[in-house]
Amino acid sequence: MPVLLLAQGDPQAKDLLRKAIQARYGLRPPALESLHINFRGRARTKIGPVNMWVPVEAIGRFCFPDKMRWDFAVKAVGVQVNSGTEAFDGASYRNTRRSKNAAVSTDQQQIESMQHRLWAIAAVMLTPLGEMFVKLKANTENEIEACNTRFNGAVNLHLRADQKLDYVVTDCQNPDTGKRETFRLQLSDELMSFGDLILPSKINAFWNDEPYFEIEPMDAAANPNIDSTVFELTTE
Repeated sequence: MPVLLLAQGDPQAKDLLRKAIQARYGLRPPALESLHINFRGRARTKIGPVNMWVPVEAIGRFCFPDKMRWDFAVKAVGVQVNSGTEAFDGASYRNTRRSKNAAVSTDQQQIESMQHRLWAIAAVMLTPLGEMFVKLKANTENEIEACNTRFNGAVNLHLRADQKLDYVVTDCQNPDTGKRETFRLQLSDELMSFGDLILPSKINAFWNDEPYFEIEPMDAAANPNIDSTVFELTTE
């Protein structure tokens, strides 16, 4: 059966997205409304005066298109050196560091950053881009712009020659520096299956081409029931 796309946009862009979805999932792509992924990998962090790679574990929870929670713990020599949570419930941005109480923000730049990074992850999954509130545009023969018209934010998807998704980029505020930078998610060519869900075996993240983290999915669940309080940081 053909991949059904409800998105707006030009025919070339729709065709490119359709080919990318088929290259990932075949002819039976999952319809994703929510997602839970456990990751393991390494992240760049500053310990004393030195930036170094340290092990990281992370949990990503998403309700597309407008809710996201990201929990992480960074460890060095078996000792936890940093941990935190970022969450967006569709209206407010919340974050914690080192198990402190959540700070709530309605700052537009922070909200915009979370929306763009959530939309970049949606682009990595591909199928959330087929909805009616998405406007697609073909920039080149292997690049698609996907604009979420609900918040007027866009990401660019770059495809390989075999139509597999190579990387996703967007511009938004880096929460660590407070500056507007280019956020990129680079995907491995190898894929992993978790039931009907197919993911890149490794995801590398960059801010302005500076390495941010490298993670691998350990397990994942498509369309779990996630209570809205999870994104308000009132429950685990």
